[in-house]
Amino acid sequence: MILAFSHRLNSALPILDEHFLERISALEYSIGRVDERLNEIYDLVQQLSTDSFYDHTMIESIAEALKRLQIVGKQDLERDWHKRVTQRLIESEEREKLEANKKSFLNAFRGKDKNQFSKLIEESSQYFIKKNYRRGLKALERALAVDPQNCEVGMFLGKLYYEFQNFADASKYLKRVLENNPHHFEANLLTGLLARRRGDFTVARQFLGNAVDICQTSLAAHLFLGSVLVSLGQDAEALGHFSRALNLKPSPQMYLMVGSIYSRQGQIRHAIKHMKKAIELDPACHEAFFHLGLAFLEQKWTKKARECIRTAAHLKPTESRYQDALALLVRDRARRASVADLKREPALNEESLEFLVKDELRLNFRPDRSPVRTGGKDAEGK
Repeated sequence: MILAFSHRLNSALPILDEHFLERISALEYSIGRVDERLNEIYDLVQQLSTDSFYDHTMIESIAEALKRLQIVGKQDLERDWHKRVTQRLIESEEREKLEANKKSFLNAFRGKDKNQFSKLIEESSQYFIKKNYRRGLKALERALAVDPQNCEVGMFLGKLYYEFQNFADASKYLKRVLENNPHHFEANLLTGLLARRRGDFTVARQFLGNAVDICQTSLAAHLFLGSVLVSLGQDAEALGHFSRALNLKPSPQMYLMVGSIYSRQGQIRHAIKHMKKAIELDPACHEAFFHLGLAFLEQKWTKKARECIRTAAHLKPTESRYQDALALLVRDRARRASVADLKREPALNEESLEFLVKDELRLNFRPDRSPVRTGGKDAEGK
C-alpha cells in the first residue's frame, strides 16, 4: 500500500522501494524459519507422546507380570512411581532455588576476595543438594565471614535456621542483617515472629510494625501484628490489621477473629455479620456457629442463639463448652450470663500461619529429617 501510494504521487523513490523489498524478503525468511521451528517442535511433541505411550504400556506390562507372580500389585507400583516422581520434582525445585540464591549471593557481594567467596557458595550448594545441611550451613557461614555485609547470605541463613527450628541461630543472623539494612522486610518479619514466639509482644509489635510499613500487602505481617495487638489488649488497632488481611485474602478464621473483636467492643451487629461470613465460607466452622449464638444471645434472640449453639454442638460433639452452653439455655433461660462465661476468644490457627510464613518467605527446603540444631549431628549423621 505504501509503494502504491508513493507511485501515485509520481515520486521516484528507488531507494525506498528497494528498502521495502529487502524488508519483505527478510520477513518471508523469518516466517519460513518460524514454520520450520514449529514443525520441529511438533515432531518433538509427537516423539515424546509416543515415548510416553510406550513407557506407560511397559509399566502396565511389568505390573501385570508382577501381579501374576503375586509379588506386587499394580496399584502399589503406581503409588510408588508417583511418590518417586513427586520426590524428583521437589529435588528439582530445590535445585532451582539454590541456583537463584547463588546468583543473589554473588550479586550482593561487597567484600574483597570474591574467588574464595564463590568457592564457598558453590561448596555449600553441593552439600545442600546432597541434603548434608549442617556442612552446607557451615560453608555458608564461612562465606558470610568473607563478606560480612552480604544481607542475602545472612537472610538465607536466618531463614534456614528458622525453618529448622534453631531459633537462637536464626535470631543471630537476622540481627546481623538488620544491622546492615534496618529496612529489610523479611528480617523484620521473622524477628517479630521470633519475639512473638517467646512472648515478648512489645518487641514483636515493633518489628512486625516495621514489616507492615515496608510491605503493606504482606498478609502474614498484618495477621501476626493483629494477633500481637490482641495479646496487648489493643483491639481497635488490631481490628485495622485484621480487616486489611481480610481484604487481601478472606478466610473463615479471619472473619471469626474480626467478629469476636467487634463483639468485645459491643458492636454486636457487625459481629453477627462477620460470623455469618465465616459460616458462609465454611459451613462446618463450629466455632463460628457458637460465637454467632452468643452474639444472638446478647441481642436477646434466644431461639436463634439456641439453634446456632445446637449446630455447633452437632458439628463438634466432643467440645464440652458447646454442650454446657446448650444445657444452660435449655434448662434455665435466666442463666444467660453463665453461657457468656463459657466463651473463649477464637485464636489464629498457628499451623496455618506457619504455612503462610513458608509460602510468603519462600523458605528453601523440605527437610525429611529432624531439624538441624547447634551441637548435634548433621542430616547425614556426620
